[in-house]
Amino acid sequence: MRENDFLNWIRENSPPHPAVKLGIGDDMAAVDIGDSLAVLKTDQCLDQVHFDLRQHTATQAGRKAVNRCLSDCAGMGCLPAALMISVALPKDGPGSGEGFAKELFLACRNAGAEFDCPLVGGDTSMWDQRLAITVSALGRIPQNQHLITRSGARPGDTLFVSGALGGSLLPGGGGRHLTFTPRIELAQRIIQAAGLALHAMMDLSDGLSQDLPRLCAASHVGAQIHTARLPTHDDAWKLAQKDSLPAGFHALADGEDYELLFALDPNSAPEIVNLSNIPLTAIGTVTSDPRLLLVDDHGKTHVWPRAGWEHHS
Repeated sequence: MRENDFLNWIRENSPPHPAVKLGIGDDMAAVDIGDSLAVLKTDQCLDQVHFDLRQHTATQAGRKAVNRCLSDCAGMGCLPAALMISVALPKDGPGSGEGFAKELFLACRNAGAEFDCPLVGGDTSMWDQRLAITVSALGRIPQNQHLITRSGARPGDTLFVSGALGGSLLPGGGGRHLTFTPRIELAQRIIQAAGLALHAMMDLSDGLSQDLPRLCAASHVGAQIHTARLPTHDDAWKLAQKDSLPAGFHALADGEDYELLFALDPNSAPEIVNLSNIPLTAIGTVTSDPRLLLVDDHGKTHVWPRAGWEHHS
C-alpha cells in the first residue's frame, strides 16, 4: 500500500466531529477547545529513514525531528506554542547510551527554543530496534488571523515557492535536510502582507511533485507549472552531474526542502516578491482544469511526474 492511498483510506474512515474544524489531510489539525482553536501536529523521524546515526549525530537527528514538525506550523501560518516528544531508544548500537540520550534531548529542546516553543513533556522507552522520535506540536493562530489551509486555492491564483529546491540529500553536500530553518517567520510576513489574498499554503517536505498534487486535490483545482521558473538549488545541479538526471527533475522530486508553497491572488503578487531576503518565486498558475501540467521553455505541456518521497510497501 502506498502512503497516499493509506492516508486517503484513513480520511474516509474518520467520522466528522463538531469540535474538529480541520481534520486529516492538511499540515495540521484544528480543534475547538472552549473559546480557543488548538492547532495540532504529530511527526515521526526514524533512523536510516529520515537520518542515519551511522554518520549523523544526536544533535542533527533531534534538530531535524523538531524542525520537521515546526515546518508544518509554518505551512499552516501558525505560531508553535509547545512540544511533546516521545523517543524509542535502541538498547545497543547507534543511538544507545546515556550520553546520546542527553544530547538528543538538548537538541530537541534547543530547536524548539529558537521559536519560543518549550518542550513540555513526552515519553521514553527502549527496544531492540533503531531510534524512533515522535514529535507533537501545539500551535496557535495569532489574533485576527484566519486559518491557512491547503484547500483554498482558486483558478487564476499565482503559485509561489520560497527558497530554492532540490538536492537536499546530496551526499557530501550541505546536508540541508538536516540544517534547514522552518519558515515560520517568513510565513507570518506573507500572511501579514497578503491578508485574505493568501488562499492556500503548505510546506514542501515530500517534494513539489508530491505536495502540489495534495494542495490541488484539497482545493479541487489543477495547475500549470513553468519548468524554467523553478528555483533550482546549487545542490540539485551538483546532484545532476553525479546521476545525469536533469537538475529540474531534482527540484521537483527530491523532497526534504521544507520551503513554503502557496497560492495567492495575482493582484497581490507584486507586493510579495520582495518581501524577504529569502527568494519568493512565482512558478505557475492554478487552473480550473484538474490536470497538473509542466510547461517547458517552448510552451509545450507535459504530464506531471509521479515522483517525490512517499512511504509504501
